[in-house]
Amino acid sequence: MTSPNAPPTREVLDAVVAALVSQAGGYLRNPVRRSGVTCAVCTTPSDGAMFCGPCWGHRRTPGVADLVCALTYVFGGTQSGYLMRLYKGQTPQEQHQVVLAALMFLGGSLHSGCAERIVGRPFTHWSFVPSLPAKQGEHPFRRFASRAARGLEVPLRAAQQASNPRMLSVEHFQAAATLPPGSHVLLMDDTWTQGGHAQSAALALRTAGAGKVSIMVAARWINPGYGTNQDFIRTHLTSDFNPRICPWTEGLCPAPTTP
Repeated sequence: MTSPNAPPTREVLDAVVAALVSQAGGYLRNPVRRSGVTCAVCTTPSDGAMFCGPCWGHRRTPGVADLVCALTYVFGGTQSGYLMRLYKGQTPQEQHQVVLAALMFLGGSLHSGCAERIVGRPFTHWSFVPSLPAKQGEHPFRRFASRAARGLEVPLRAAQQASNPRMLSVEHFQAAATLPPGSHVLLMDDTWTQGGHAQSAALALRTAGAGKVSIMVAARWINPGYGTNQDFIRTHLTSDFNPRICPWTEGLCPAPTTP
């Protein structure tokens, strides 16, 4: 397991915020947390319900994450969707990797404290969701997840076979270490579509002993052509991306206590 990152200075945070806004603020959008408008777990449009269908189903399984957030919305067929597809393509695009690196860095540096306050425990460990079924080599997202890390890394091993990778299953992943009961793991993934992938990883961490699990995904994927999503996008997502808006609460986080 690896050691935690040193906290960044305020000057570094301000510089990364400015760079991310300059490069991607015009096409990224902050997630919306509104009762009756979006799912209380994953912030997808929920058509008046407290939870979307997939998250409602996941809640019936003991051990899913205590807390979930997405750092931004992304949409198929748009620049934001290309960001999440091309950062790990056969020919990775450097400009997309720079944006994703900044997004994850700020997600961890600016907003981890809010998750810790909500859950009531500091982060002690971190992990990321590997590809399912298992693939050889390091997943490209791990490098970006490590920028948001707090505590010690707990690697997850993916199953060699999975008939339905998006289904919620405790058999899809296995943690490489045993965790103490008081642990709080920051579990990261690049994209949330229905959530079964990340929540299966959360179940693996619980099996390994994790006391609390908070999931932070880089992007909540929304299909503009599904249901009333286009109306939601047109009505609620009218402002440019602001990295300082908390993805856990939709409020402005207190300034980090850094030099």
